[in-house]
Order: sequence, then C-alpha cells, then structure tokens
Amino acid sequence: MIVTFYSYKGGVGRSMALANIADQLARSGMRVLMVDFDLEAPGLEHFFPIDQDRVRDREGLLDLLLAYKYAMSMASSEPVDGTDGEEDAFRDLDRYLSTVYPPRSDGGRLDLLAAGRRLTDDQINRYGAELRRFDWQDFYFVWSGELFFEWFRRTCAERYDIVLVDSRTGVTELGGVCAYQLADTVVTLCAPNLQNLDGTAWMVRHFLSPQVRRVRGDRPLEVLVVPARVDQQDTALLDSFAARFHHAFDAYTPDPLPAAGLRFWDLQIPYEPAYAFDEQVITDPSRAAERRGLARAYASLRSAITLLAPGTSPLAELRPPPADHRPASPSEPTETRYDPTTRFSTPDVLISYRAADREAADRLRGLLTHRGGLHVVEHFPGRSRSRDEGVRARLCLVLVGASKRLGLWQLREIEALAVRGDAAILPVLLPGATRPPDELADHQALDLRMGWNDPLLVDTVRAALRDEGGDRRTPSEEIRTPYPGRAAFSTADADLFFGREPVLDRVLATLREFRMCTIVGDSGSGKTSLVNAGVIPALRAGGLSGSHLWPVLIQASMADAQDLPDRLRALSREQGQPVVAVMDHFEDLFLSVPPDQRHVLLSSLRSLTEDSSILPIAVVRSDSLADVRRDAHSFAVCTVEVPPLTEEELWQAVELPARARGLQLEPGLTDRLLKDIGEGAGPLPLLQTALDRLWLHREDGYLTHQAYAGGIGASLTDTAEELFQRLSAEDSDRARALLLQLVALDTDGRPLAPAVPKSIADELDAADLCDKLIRRRLLVSLAQDDERPCLRLAHPALMTDWPRLATWIAQSSEALRLRPRLWAAARAWEADPDDRRGVLNERSLSAVRTALEPAPFPLSAAETAYLAESRAEAKRRRTGWRIAVFSLAFAMISGCVLIVFAFWGNASPVNMGTVGTTALANLLSALTLIRSLRDERRTLIPDP
Repeated sequence: MIVTFYSYKGGVGRSMALANIADQLARSGMRVLMVDFDLEAPGLEHFFPIDQDRVRDREGLLDLLLAYKYAMSMASSEPVDGTDGEEDAFRDLDRYLSTVYPPRSDGGRLDLLAAGRRLTDDQINRYGAELRRFDWQDFYFVWSGELFFEWFRRTCAERYDIVLVDSRTGVTELGGVCAYQLADTVVTLCAPNLQNLDGTAWMVRHFLSPQVRRVRGDRPLEVLVVPARVDQQDTALLDSFAARFHHAFDAYTPDPLPAAGLRFWDLQIPYEPAYAFDEQVITDPSRAAERRGLARAYASLRSAITLLAPGTSPLAELRPPPADHRPASPSEPTETRYDPTTRFSTPDVLISYRAADREAADRLRGLLTHRGGLHVVEHFPGRSRSRDEGVRARLCLVLVGASKRLGLWQLREIEALAVRGDAAILPVLLPGATRPPDELADHQALDLRMGWNDPLLVDTVRAALRDEGGDRRTPSEEIRTPYPGRAAFSTADADLFFGREPVLDRVLATLREFRMCTIVGDSGSGKTSLVNAGVIPALRAGGLSGSHLWPVLIQASMADAQDLPDRLRALSREQGQPVVAVMDHFEDLFLSVPPDQRHVLLSSLRSLTEDSSILPIAVVRSDSLADVRRDAHSFAVCTVEVPPLTEEELWQAVELPARARGLQLEPGLTDRLLKDIGEGAGPLPLLQTALDRLWLHREDGYLTHQAYAGGIGASLTDTAEELFQRLSAEDSDRARALLLQLVALDTDGRPLAPAVPKSIADELDAADLCDKLIRRRLLVSLAQDDERPCLRLAHPALMTDWPRLATWIAQSSEALRLRPRLWAAARAWEADPDDRRGVLNERSLSAVRTALEPAPFPLSAAETAYLAESRAEAKRRRTGWRIAVFSLAFAMISGCVLIVFAFWGNASPVNMGTVGTTALANLLSALTLIRSLRDERRTLIPDP
C-alpha cells in the first residue's frame, strides 16, 4: 500500500504527520518505507534522532531517477568498457535507502529513501543543478517514466507493508506524479483558513475526477482529508470552520470510515505549540508521556489508513475495533520502551585507546566489567555494531599512554561523541604519560601515572556515570514483568501467554465433545499455565458456546475436596449455568489420602464425570497417570497431552511477552537462549527463570546480552546454591546422594544426565527433598514410555556450572563411570538369574569394592542382590578351582604310581591297559572340571 501525504499549502504539518504515522506503524511490527519526494525542500531525516549526516551523504531518490535514465540510455546503445553493472544500478534499491529503525524480531522496520546527497557544499551544488535540469515530461515521454514507477511499486510491495510518500505542496508536477502514478491513498492536510479550504477542495475533486482515473489505468484512488493545526481555544471559530469543512468534504468520505464510526473531522490534528516548534518524532523512552500525546494526536489518522488497506495486508491487523468497543483515549498500538533507532542497549563505557595501550585497556575492561558491573565496549574498525555502540556510550574513557598524540581511531571516536553533545569524556593518564593531548585539555583527567588504584578508578567511573543521570531500567513508570519466573502464569497473564495455541485448541475441542478433559504433562511442562492463562480466559471469552457465562471454580488443595461435587452442583443451580471445575495437581487430591479413606474421595470425584452440569478439568503429572488410571479411571478417558514446545513455540514464548510490554531482546539473544535451553530436560521453567532474570536487569527497554553473560547456568546454579545453603546437614548428605544418582560419565569422562527411576528417591529416604528440588525446577519428573515415573536433572549446566555439584562429580568420577554399567548388568541378571554368565567376574568385583562401596550414594536393592550373587558365585568358583587342582594333581600322581607298580610287578598287557585306562580317565575327569570353571562371567572393566 502506497500513501501519499499532500497539502495545498505548506506549514500544515504534513511531513510531521507522515513521520509520526511511520513511527507508530513501524513500532507496531510493520515494514515501512518513507520516500522524500519533496525534492525542492527535502529533509524527512530531520524528524528522527539519527545520524543525519550519514543520510545526507548517501545517494537517494534523485540519484535513483538518474540511474534509471542511464540504464534506459544504455539499453539502446553499445556497452562501454568499465561500465559493467552500472546500467542496472537503479535495481539495487538498498544502495539508495537509509535505515531509520533497524529490523525487529516482530518484522517491524523503518527505512528512508531520502532526496539525495546534500552533505557538503559540492554535493548540494550538484544536487541543485541536477534537479533544475530534471524535466518530468521528458522523463515520462522520452525515458518511459511510467515503467520506472510501475517497477518501483512492485519492488516496494515485495519488501514493505506500506510506503509513505512526502509530496510537494501546491499544484506541481511532483504532486501529480506522487498522486497519479504512485498512490493508493492520498492523505491531504487542510489548515483552518479559506485558502487551504478552497485549494484542498479543488485538489480533492481533481484527484477523484474521471480524467485522473483514466491516467491511473482505472486504478481506484482513495482520499483522506485531515483538518490540521486546528486551534481548540475559540469554540466559535472552531464551529465555523467545522461547518465549512463538513460541507466541503463529507461527500468524499470512503465507505470503510463511517462503518467504523469515523468521519474526516475525527481525523483532525490539534494545534500544539510544543510540536510546532520542535518538529521531531519522540523515540526516547524517557519521554513516554510526550509520545503518548503524539500518539493520540495521530491515532485516528492511523486508524483510517489501516481501514483503507487491503484485507490481505498486514495493516489490516491494526484496524481499530468497532466503535462500541473502542477505548475513549486511543494510544499507539504498542507503546515501546526502547529507542527504535537503536538495536542494542546503550553501553555504559567506551574505552578508546591506541594499539600500544591494549594491555591497559584489557585490565580496565576487566575491572569495570567484573568489579564495577558495567557494560563496556570498545571500537573495532570494520565492525558497525561496535561503532554504533561506541557512539552511543554514556561515558568515553580515552586512554593516554606514553605517546603524546591520540590515534586516528581515537580522534574519530571523540569527534563522533562531540556531535552528540551529551556524552561525557574522561581522559585516563596511564603510567608513562606526560600530559593530556591538546584535544582533551578542557576535560578533567583521571591520573594513574603514579600507579593503578583499582577502587578509585571504579568509583570515579561510577561517579561520572551518575552525573550523566537517568534510570536506565525504568523509562517513566514501573511495568509488570512479562515473565512469571518459577511461578505459573495466572489468569491475569493471559495477554502474555504465547506458544500454546495448538494444545489449547485440543483442550477446548475435548471439552466441547466430552464435557470434561484431563490435561497430562511432565513436571514443568506448563500444564498449570495452560489452564490459568489459556483455557480459563478462552472460556471466559466465549471459546465454547455460552462459556462466557460459566462460573469457574479452581480446587488446588485437599481442603474440602470430598464435598466438592455438592458445592459445584449448588453453584450451578444458583447461577443457572454449567460450572467448570479445575482440579490442579489432581493426583495429590487422592494420592495423599490414606488408603482406607481413599475410596470415599474417589467415589465423590467420579461423580463429577457423570454430572452434565459440571465440566471437570483435571491436571495430572505424567508420572502419576498410571495411578489415575488405576484409582480414578473415568478421569483417564479424555486426556490431552501437553507436549514439549517446538522451536517456533519457544520463540513465541520468548519474544511475544516482551513485545506486549513494549520491550525488545537484543539481536541474537533469543537464539542464544533457545540453543542453551534446548539441552535441558524441562525447558520451560529454565526459560522463564532466565527471562525473569533478564527482565530484572533490563537496560533502556532491552533485554541484554550483558545480563545473560553467565548463560542459562547462572540463574539455575544460583537457585541450586541458595537452596543447598538452607538445607540441614542430614538433608545435604541426602541431596548429594540423590544428585549423584542422576549423573553418569561417558567414556571420555563428560558428565551425562540420564533419566533414572523415581523410586531411587524413596530408597534414599529423600522423597520430600526430591519434591522440593522439583518445585524449584532443579529436577524434572517425567514418565518413560512404559509410564514408569523417572527423574532427570533439569539442565546439564548444573553439572558443569554449579561448583558444588561439579566438585562432587570429580570426587566420585570412578564410581560414576562404573555405576551405569553395574546398573545395566543388574537389570540383565534380574531378567535371567539362572544364567551364571551374567554375574560379575573377580576383576569387576574388585573394581566395585574399590570405587562404589565408599561412594556417597548407596546401591539399590537390585544392585546389592546382584553383587551378593556375584560374590557367592565367585566363592563357589574359588572352591571349585581348589577341587579341580587337587583332582588334577591326584589323577597325575595316582596314574604314575599305578603305571610304576604295574611295570615292576610284570603285569600282563591286559592289566597294563586297564591301569593306563584308569589313569587316563582320572586325568580327563580333572580336565573336565577345570574346563567347567572357565571364566565367562560379565566384566564391567573394558580390556586395556
């Protein structure tokens, strides 16, 4: 969609209106391009706090038009050496664009196609000469200008959601080009005087005339007439102007506006002296109250533009609600709390230094980062991000070493900061320096020539930053966190709950069909959040027929659970509506009841599924689903599983809540989070904890890389250490044993986090401690394919980033290497206890005795029984070896004796044969016994 802003006369705030509409649309996630078509009086860049010299030193619209003419001239002539590619230069639109708001994760961005190069005197002279020579009739009739504008329209439609064109005032060729050829909609501003009123009325009639429609190839054109600079003080004059305005323009109102309760008069922009003198879009989040005033001034115009957008355009998503649902005081669609002209938070300190002083710069950076907790950057030539951050830093430390002059990059950095005007510069005199260079003579210096004083340095830098003033965390008022941390989402957080639409749809479909639903998922999968912030708000919003009238009762504890059905029926009779009964932690409602009393409660709960006036929603942990099937089968019929979030859903859970609060994550931070979280067993609690930490340390409306310096392990290990410090000595020992049971080492010694049976906690008498670790999101309870409940560490970072657990693992490394093999061998032996080859050999038993018996974690009952059988088998084998050796010795000796006696006794050949046979039989019997004792037992120790 292309919208041309036009006015019959100047001074009506046309460009100001265009800039503010562009700002609000870009903040709302739209891809916006501004085109400065006022070539004779350009300057759209002045409305934004950006590097305006950079914009004026870049090619723009006039250069684009000339490049097109050159391309057309080359198309009909022979190619000239050295001009390869120049004939298509106009097609590279990026060459002529300047970025105002960098691209955002929501897709929003704001670009500017400025008028042309106008920075230096030479450039201004050349620009003026080219503009005077440019003939629009020649451009159209000789150079096929119509083809250029058709190409421009197609290219913009592919790249942008909306293009806003600032047109020349009056009856001009430029005004005609902007309206006839480009525009889908013309916004014309009319000031409250007779000249503006009559001139604007004539132009509106002309824009909507059949002649213009024929020129446009029968393409429709809509017109919005906006009363501008309307003084509200004198009501008599205001009423007079209103009457004349209605008479002149109401007949041209586009159909979508009255349907939405809008008229042209509702689009009026009031006269505000402050905005008239300071015509600039407010991007500074600390001036949020002023920005709201601007947003209100242009809200109706923004709404009217979205109403005229095609239904397939992203702009249609910003259309205002029906008039009877519209708030009395409109504001911008999303009030951002960051400066959209930036991509990162403002650094605290820029360190400027020569190459010879790199060692000092490294030391200073370490001090300010680790001891001072400051965000420190330095400028690396060729890296645009470091340059942009450096220019925006609140304080520049200029290191002055033994050299008497500043380096080239230092001079450029100081010059860029001087252009800003509000940056503090603090020279730092290093050992070997004589005096500050002339460029820094007017600045008070920090003198380190007599040696480094670390506390003084940090305190001085902090004091300089305080002098700069401003609270970087809170723009103008405190805002509610977009992330709940370790807590579940509440019903009040529905506007922050994203990423669960598919499973929410399945829950509603199940309720619609079966009038009940059981939601099943692993611990930390987001079951409670789904119900609180997803299902309940959806029902209250009418997600099912009549559900907006249904009362909702949440039962989350055992208190009064037995009379729950009676209370629900009474509530249903009182309200005359079905009642939704939410039972969170459903398994706890009956598993915690003594077995002899459980049947009464279960009978009461089962009756809920048989009453049409009650819609029960049970929330069950997956490792308890087998118990529910056994004891409360009716609740296990209609189940919806809460699966792990996909990568796209995780992205939504990170980005969209921040966006709803007007915050922004620094580029690349979401990718870092998702990469780290992807390694964990229970990503949601870890993600929410990390995000809550980032929010607490936000700067300038950004969630920053600086706050995530410790990675996902920082918040997780802090939680683990905090919990451990509160444990008793006895619980500390049990916690160590339990955690080490959840760790294994691979062949290279790297720690792994396998899932182990949850029964291990009972064997260690640590069930309560295990539940505490699960609630603090350090462990994850889940069900295997066979529905056996299992435990797993929440994230591998616990094994590497938590010093306490890392030390335990190092101390028990041999035991951890051996333990999984012993556990696997014990399970295999349990499956076939008659196979004597399944027991351990002597070498393995020795290794177990050395490594595992002194380990801080006990062996399971199965492992203990397996080792006992292996030791018994080893004892039997040792006894068998003694017998075999004795039998072999006896056979050999007895055979020799018989042969000697037979020979000396002159035995007959027959008797000699009998003697030999007897001796051979004894020998073979002994060898058979030895062969039966050949060691084919299992080994836990691989061959070297």
